[in-house]
Amino acid sequence: MRFSWSSRLAALSVLLALAVGAGRAEAQTVRGTVSDSASGKPLEGALVTVIGTSKRTVSSGNGQFLLENLTAGKVTLRVSMIGYAPQVRALALLPGDEATADFKLDVKAVELEELVSVGYGTVTRENLATAVSSVSSEDISGQANASSDAALQGRAPGVQVVQNAGNPGNAVTVKVRGTASFSASSQPLYVVDGVPVVSEDLSQMSFGGQGIRAITGLSPDDIASIDVLKDAASASIYGSRGSSGVVLSTTKRGTAGRSQVSFNAYYGTQAPSKTVDLLTGTEYMTYMNEAAENDGYGADYFGVVGVDDTVNTNWQDAIYRRAPISGAELAVSGGTDQVRYRVAGTWFDQQGIALSSGYRRIGTRANLDFVASPRLNFSVGLAVSGERNQRIQNDDNLEGVTTNAIADEPLYPVRQPNGAFTGTSDGISYPNPVAIAHFNSAFARTTTVIGNVEGRYAFTPSLSFTGRVGVNLYTLREQQYRSPLVEGTEAAGLGGIAEQAYSTGNKYVFDGFFSWNRLVSGNDLSVTAGSSLELNRSDRNYLRGENLSDPTLKQVNNANTVTSFGGTFAEDNLVSFFGRANYSIADKYLLGVTFRRDEASVFGPGNRAGFFPGASLAWVASREGFLANSRTISLFKIRTSVGRTGNQALSAYPWQGTWCSANYGDEAGYYPCKIANTKLGWEKTTQVNLGADLELWNGRVTFTGDWYTKNTSDLLLDRPLAGNSGYTTYIDNIGELRNRGVELGLTTVIAQPARADGLRWVTTLNVSFNRNTVTALYDDQPFSTGYYEMNRVEVGHPLGAFHGYKFTGVDPATGDALYKDVDGDGSLTSADRTFIGDPWPDYTGGFTSTWSWKRFDLTTFFQFSKGNDVFNAMRVFSDDGGYNYDNKFADVLDRWQQPGDNTDEPRASFDGLSDARRVSSRWLEDGSYLRLQDLTLGYQLPDQLAASAGFASARLYVRAQNLWTTTKYSGYNPEVNSNGSASGQTAQIATDFYAYPLARTWTFGIQAGW
Repeated sequence: MRFSWSSRLAALSVLLALAVGAGRAEAQTVRGTVSDSASGKPLEGALVTVIGTSKRTVSSGNGQFLLENLTAGKVTLRVSMIGYAPQVRALALLPGDEATADFKLDVKAVELEELVSVGYGTVTRENLATAVSSVSSEDISGQANASSDAALQGRAPGVQVVQNAGNPGNAVTVKVRGTASFSASSQPLYVVDGVPVVSEDLSQMSFGGQGIRAITGLSPDDIASIDVLKDAASASIYGSRGSSGVVLSTTKRGTAGRSQVSFNAYYGTQAPSKTVDLLTGTEYMTYMNEAAENDGYGADYFGVVGVDDTVNTNWQDAIYRRAPISGAELAVSGGTDQVRYRVAGTWFDQQGIALSSGYRRIGTRANLDFVASPRLNFSVGLAVSGERNQRIQNDDNLEGVTTNAIADEPLYPVRQPNGAFTGTSDGISYPNPVAIAHFNSAFARTTTVIGNVEGRYAFTPSLSFTGRVGVNLYTLREQQYRSPLVEGTEAAGLGGIAEQAYSTGNKYVFDGFFSWNRLVSGNDLSVTAGSSLELNRSDRNYLRGENLSDPTLKQVNNANTVTSFGGTFAEDNLVSFFGRANYSIADKYLLGVTFRRDEASVFGPGNRAGFFPGASLAWVASREGFLANSRTISLFKIRTSVGRTGNQALSAYPWQGTWCSANYGDEAGYYPCKIANTKLGWEKTTQVNLGADLELWNGRVTFTGDWYTKNTSDLLLDRPLAGNSGYTTYIDNIGELRNRGVELGLTTVIAQPARADGLRWVTTLNVSFNRNTVTALYDDQPFSTGYYEMNRVEVGHPLGAFHGYKFTGVDPATGDALYKDVDGDGSLTSADRTFIGDPWPDYTGGFTSTWSWKRFDLTTFFQFSKGNDVFNAMRVFSDDGGYNYDNKFADVLDRWQQPGDNTDEPRASFDGLSDARRVSSRWLEDGSYLRLQDLTLGYQLPDQLAASAGFASARLYVRAQNLWTTTKYSGYNPEVNSNGSASGQTAQIATDFYAYPLARTWTFGIQAGW
């Protein structure tokens, strides 16, 4: 696209920021230390702020801090740190003076003083007027998770994290306050150290819910904190990309002081947390014989029980295994007042619990902070990671490993007496899953680079300018081979199949913004204003070949025939102007306004610009005179906000008419495949939030609550067209969706120690309620999607609500399945399909309990979800009354067998005459669950013992993840979603079609420092 004057100005502002020279002037300084008042131990990482200015620093490893270039006269310092009560002290500085100020902080239960990232700036939680959830590094460190977004599960109110499948390195689905789109992505925007990064599923090959997302390249060990912007007033600073929330990740940085080395490592083992209860060989033969005999095929149609069922293979035992998992981080940090650094290397290696699956990531990150002068400083960050996914066909695939471990009859062995794999020629109905894992292969190799250079120049103590350049590069190479040696597969009939895909992309971000902080009439005013330019490029190529010359040759270039190929190039740009102003009146009334104007090339020429404002207001009632001296209420704050955000997470060129390639006989050609819509514009989400924060007894109890309503309009959907136009649909802004919810958080300090090594017991509970409703469609025309069109999109109902036949029971006289005749016409037709279930939970949440005493610590973390249904699509074949040859779920043992039997399991019928195979509410199951997700016991070694091992300090721990789950769901995982998190599949949710199971993990680890 051609850049407008606005894009040129945005780029120029950034270049000017980075070109600003360093100025030097005589300045006043303050040195000091921060320590624990009880133990006298120096405190590292305490935030020291000069109230009314942008000046701030953090204490080093020995508790020391330095503030330079302060204005002569009276200055007020504020020191705060998580877990401690803040302190405020006034100093009088003479010109050229160097003052000393030491602070001794008292332990405080609640962490309201933590610094929260809000986009292009930070604010203390105590002064926050918007809805932001935070997760600290302590919450995610040491967890055996491939990605940081998976570690958010159950820990942040309003943030729903779904593990679509359990395969190593799998992408998760993250929803902030429900879903805000049908066709565009409903994943949040991810920002790392101020730089928006690529986070969508990059894979070109179909593996169902087993996605590959670039965000997994960010190691959880590198994360210092994660802040999730949930309401529109906070997310509107990111405008057109804020409708689904914003996840801000801040990485760890060095502090001034002597060099410190930290080493964290763990090793453990995994096993399937659950297996599906299937029929044994004898039970299977008995059932299938009964199905055949019920339909007149005679007795022993499938063989004689006791004679032909001598083999009893548990195919799940054949493909699942105990598998190792390990992770490690080695980091070096330190520096001086002028230069601070942190360099870290990370390793994560997870072998899959299913044969031939695994994931490995190796990464490094270097962060550098450099004070060039009292006015100018720089921050640099660079991270490089390499990932290797070993994948297996599974989710959403009838030739998958797990698929056929459930489907194959137990009457056949894994191998024949001669050692060859049992195949369809030996009588087995479906491909041998062990042979699939042995002969087939699929690898994906990803390289990701995330970097940023930031310069900050202080014109005055109150006014500064920040220029930032960020880059995110990625390459993904995928290779899949399906061997002709696996009988019964597509590849066996085609002489083998080889596929190859290559995806590469880059994102460049240029930011420039002013920050102004000043006391105005005794009140604190802070203003941020600037511009941003973002350039995105992607390149994708794909090739498929068949009939390979030899089973040992697995590359596409070994294929005799190339049957499919493709290549695409796409680019889009975003030009933005943004601003925010926060005004604190007497520290009691907090006012904030935010805006962003975005101009995106993905929309039509007349609709590229969007304006996204937000406003917030908070009243800190506890600072009023009638509560100021209360011994009970430490903080009471009421918040409200309103704002608008957008969504432009679409494929490239959605508004343009496109052409596709096609051959006419032997002649190459192309044809118009999508009609243009130059009026295509933004999806818009308007959100209102009401919230309150309460702290009692100096932090012994804290409560936060939020209510919100979130209305999305101009949703992008396919609009029907008359067929004589040459097209049947075109994309248009025609839908509306509403989310409403409540979020509650409660933290209690049950036991507070009098001494540093005394008993401390802290609990944290968060619960989130969300209801979504489709409020408008084109001419209110509903449509169905998902497996067997079970997910429905219709006005007045939840998005993707289950829609089908209503199962009413089994006729005790005949054993036939009964279904509701909705229209009352006496026959069962498609008109009798109705709403039969809700895929969205009533509420989700998590509960954490942490104990520490002397050198011991114990943490338990429970995660829960209540009220949603799951479509167990495996039962289409494994609970069909015997129509298919698949092995059956053990539920069929309770089937109807004779008149008078009262059961919900229809009679067995080989020809399907019992109507058990009708897709209906019979296959919807309660997806509620309570899971002990994390149990960790740690021990801090005595200093002398740690020193004898060569450490300055060391902590040993044992951890169990996914240890225990209670649920009524009969499949592997009640939070499953075999459709994954790709754009356009938002309504296709809560469906299990042979998803990879979750692992139960035990690890032993050490955290050490020098």
